[in-house]
Amino acid sequence: MNSFIALPPWLKYSKNNFSLIFDMKGNIKDCNELLASISNAVDKENITAYFSEDEIIKLWNLLYTLNVNNNTPAHFLSQQKNGNTYQWEFLLYNKDYIIGIAQQQNIIKRGTESIINVDHLIESFINNSPASAWICDPEGRLLTMNQYFLDFTGLTTEDFGKTLWQIYPRQLAELYHRNNCIVFETNRILKTEELGIDKNGRTRNFLVYKFPLNTIDHKMLVGGWAVDITERKEAEQKIFAHDLKIKELAFLQSHEVRRPLANMLGLLELIKAENHKIESEHLQNMLLYIQLSATELDNEIKRVIDKLQEE
Repeated sequence: MNSFIALPPWLKYSKNNFSLIFDMKGNIKDCNELLASISNAVDKENITAYFSEDEIIKLWNLLYTLNVNNNTPAHFLSQQKNGNTYQWEFLLYNKDYIIGIAQQQNIIKRGTESIINVDHLIESFINNSPASAWICDPEGRLLTMNQYFLDFTGLTTEDFGKTLWQIYPRQLAELYHRNNCIVFETNRILKTEELGIDKNGRTRNFLVYKFPLNTIDHKMLVGGWAVDITERKEAEQKIFAHDLKIKELAFLQSHEVRRPLANMLGLLELIKAENHKIESEHLQNMLLYIQLSATELDNEIKRVIDKLQEE
């Protein structure tokens, strides 16, 4: 098998996934040991070693529908001679090669009910999730990324195994790695916010969960799950700005509007003290009404201020 085309490490050494890479003629360039173990064929350099003649015909008809632009996976069921059924997922590794990943689909009979083992659906679930997901090792190498991650960043499966510093600006890579180290040191889930840069160079805000993963050989990795919260952050900033304006209005009401009104009420109190000198009863009543209205306005302003200052 050609060495320059190789499976990503997480597939190459997987104990759960069958995986292989082959060219458009069916010649296998790389596969993992788990896959090699399910075939008794002498020649295991071609995909015909792993599928029946009828399956090969159906498989190639399916693979011709793969499109390098949208890279939508093609799903395929294979039945082995031992009776085991395998759920395969094929997608273009690049324009010349196809990658295949599978898990055994066990069907358990329980009375009249059939229960399907959904382990093989986990990867499909992750790849169709509307959130970025990835796995990183202690050295900062991105071992795998889901489809949302790849679409967001513009990366491809050929970028599996690259370090954070090879993919991101140094400052961002250092931040990501520092948060990864917190998970390695504490062995706990970390909830934080991180910035991300999309394939068009735009900055987005993400709510990030990073969590420890332990491999079968007891090595620790970090898994990550990130949800885009850019629109939510923008909405929060607008609410914060609006809240500041309300506080400014409360201050204006309290100091600028009430000050001249307080002066008016003071003058009315002085006039009221001299009320006995005013001979006209009509004028006395008018002054009383003015004072009552000013007092009522002052109380209304106080009420508005108290309402604006409520948390």
